[in-house]
Amino acid sequence: MVDLLIPPAIAPGDTIGIIAPSGQIQDRHRFDAGVRILRDLGFTVSFPSTLWPGAGYFADSDTNRAEEFNRTWADPKIKALMAARGGFGCLRILDQIDLTQIRMNPKLFIGFSDITVFHTYFQQETGLVSLHAPVLTSLSSSSKNTVERFFHSLTGNWSKAISCNQIEILQGGPPCKGILTGGNLSSIISLLGTPFQPRWQGKIVFLEDTAEPFYRIDRMLSQLFYAGMLKDIKGLILGDFSFGKEDDHLTDLRHHEAIWQRALELTAKTDTRVWGGFPVGHSQENLCLPVGVPTLMDSNMTTLQFF
Repeated sequence: MVDLLIPPAIAPGDTIGIIAPSGQIQDRHRFDAGVRILRDLGFTVSFPSTLWPGAGYFADSDTNRAEEFNRTWADPKIKALMAARGGFGCLRILDQIDLTQIRMNPKLFIGFSDITVFHTYFQQETGLVSLHAPVLTSLSSSSKNTVERFFHSLTGNWSKAISCNQIEILQGGPPCKGILTGGNLSSIISLLGTPFQPRWQGKIVFLEDTAEPFYRIDRMLSQLFYAGMLKDIKGLILGDFSFGKEDDHLTDLRHHEAIWQRALELTAKTDTRVWGGFPVGHSQENLCLPVGVPTLMDSNMTTLQFF
């Protein structure tokens, strides 16, 4: 087990480097809106003047995306790195990432969705605490609470507890403590059977996904179970799994309840604490979570505390 590696906080005036390790930018308006929000929060924003050329469904070639990551991290003017968007692509460049400079020069790293692959890898190999938070192109559709926690997390207050009265305590018990990890379910499944497979023993795991019908979520959760991934975890936090913006409230509720029920079936013979409806994922509510830190999951107070 590696020691905790906590990057320094940033302050208004510092530069955030925007990188594209996954998919190509599909909506320039959402990109520009995200840049404006970062600037309104007081940060300087750095990104390629012509954005990225595209390479199929990637922002650029594998070699160029990895080179951009390493170059941006090494730039002393860049104090934090933020992903432009998710999609798919991080897995293809993991073996090209310079872990030595991450260990020697830790920085805030920000994103979610496919970026889960980087969070998992960096946490396990370097101990880096990173931020599961909106990507640049999702900032403009994020709630006020999400943007506020995002700002406070970047500027050094990521340890502020999150209390959520609206969550469902599906399987309770006394407060439990473990390292917080997790992220996008589909991205995590892509790591199983690879050298980068997550190690979840004794940890608190949060999961989210989007645009996946229940049978696929069922299949992925079942795969986690039969791979032994759910056997020794302390807590399981289920975030947003909305299938699509067009779904009505009742359909969305039934979709989530089916996922919750399957999670309970898979943890029935354990004392794992299980929560449903936590505000994290591909929705307006995507509260920033510090990946890799000791966390207390208190079902009585419906609170996550970070240390």
